[in-house]
Amino acid sequence: MSGGSVCKCRPRNIEVLARKCNYSAFNGYRHTYSDYSLVRCLTCGRTWRTKASYVDDAPNAAITRG
Repeated sequence: MSGGSVCKCRPRNIEVLARKCNYSAFNGYRHTYSDYSLVRCLTCGRTWRTKASYVDDAPNAAITRG
């Protein structure tokens, strides 16, 4: 099951927000392993969860602190 609305941008320019894990209210927002990763399109800004193989080659999102 994937979540979110997958972008239609080509070529797809994505970054990985959460690689093969999730943070759910059901587990107290703790890091839990998952087959799915949360990704974001850098072109249109949409986010979705997927277990597609293109995630393996995508970079992790940069963490910025204000």
